[in-house]
Amino acid sequence: MNISRRNLTWLGGTGFLVTLFANPTPTNAQRDTTPGTSNDQAAIINAVNGIAIFADLRDWERCRQSFTDEVEFDYTAMLGGQPTVITADQQMQQWSTFFDSTFKNTQHILGSHVVTIDGNQATCVSNFQAHHTYLNPELGVWVLSGVYNHDLTRVGNQWKVNRMKMTIAWEMGNRPG
Repeated sequence: MNISRRNLTWLGGTGFLVTLFANPTPTNAQRDTTPGTSNDQAAIINAVNGIAIFADLRDWERCRQSFTDEVEFDYTAMLGGQPTVITADQQMQQWSTFFDSTFKNTQHILGSHVVTIDGNQATCVSNFQAHHTYLNPELGVWVLSGVYNHDLTRVGNQWKVNRMKMTIAWEMGNRPG
């Protein structure tokens, strides 16, 4: 049997019930492409997750694909000051330089996405944890956790981030100085 779809149902304290469907994968003509559907929601979450995973992989070209040409970055919860509007290309260069000169590796984990879609605009609120291992082993690690708020706009048939705000809930280790 060729399993193409699963459905998870929460059963309370006993866990999940997994229902498997043997229906063939729908063709493009059968998929729901109505704006505001689960296809949009998945595309929005992929755009947001793409920033994290491709930054960790140092694949700045693919990370860049999640952004509009100009983006507002708001790290005021961590750095103070005001949000910054910058081109996505400039931000990729800044991240590349900073990450390569500071960290041996990083891992940004996002989850619990809540997506709201209003026409060609959307928001995605996500929890995050970010683990950073320094190039200098004496500095150890820096770990922070909190919430990301991403604003997105539909550009053609893709969702792109035009605003990214980080709010820290906690951190431990050595913050870069």
